[in-house]
Amino acid sequence: MNLRQKIIKASYDAKACHIGSALSCVEIMEAIEETKEDAEFIFSKASGVATYYCMKHPLKKATELLRSYPLPSKEGGLVWSGGSLGQGLSVACGIALTGKRVYVLMSDGELQEGQTWEAIMFANHHKLPLTVVVDRNRLQALGDTEKINKLEPLEEKFAAFGWNTRSIDGHNKRMLTEALKVKLKKPRVIIANTIKGKGVDFIENKYEWHYKNLDENGYKKAMVQLNTK
Repeated sequence: MNLRQKIIKASYDAKACHIGSALSCVEIMEAIEETKEDAEFIFSKASGVATYYCMKHPLKKATELLRSYPLPSKEGGLVWSGGSLGQGLSVACGIALTGKRVYVLMSDGELQEGQTWEAIMFANHHKLPLTVVVDRNRLQALGDTEKINKLEPLEEKFAAFGWNTRSIDGHNKRMLTEALKVKLKKPRVIIANTIKGKGVDFIENKYEWHYKNLDENGYKKAMVQLNTK
């Protein structure tokens, strides 16, 4: 069973939603896990937590954890729950102020929050050892980010705040890993361009799968499609 199949299985058994969000960040999480070494990790993109749980835990445990909202705990392994979207980067800044390197996975929907941009400005001012990966699947809870509140040109906006920036294919694990291995003395962002619901044709690029649960037929279809990828 590959990681995307495990996400589908755990989500189906737990009757959990946010499936599209989890499927879009698989390669990002794999690359972060391989490169972060002793850095702290903030999973700010809370809605995609099935990916984190399925990477870190056996299927039965991941399913159990998905039955409730993600909370910071030793059991689940999360430092921060990501609860109110837009707060994860601020928490990361606080940790980085102590001198620790911090990796952060954010959704692009979080970039609609004013607090996020305050944290972006703060991080550059203090030259914090932060690495942020934005899962740029272009869909937030209620639709297309560019129709709800335009984010582009996103790379230029981060650069204007003094960040080192790079935009890459968020499903190319090799490119992600190479980018994450580079160490800088200033905050940096990797904008990982992804497909929400990656790998399942009836979930891909459908914002409704932020909320929908899989029925038995959908579960079987998804598992078959992912068996060949």
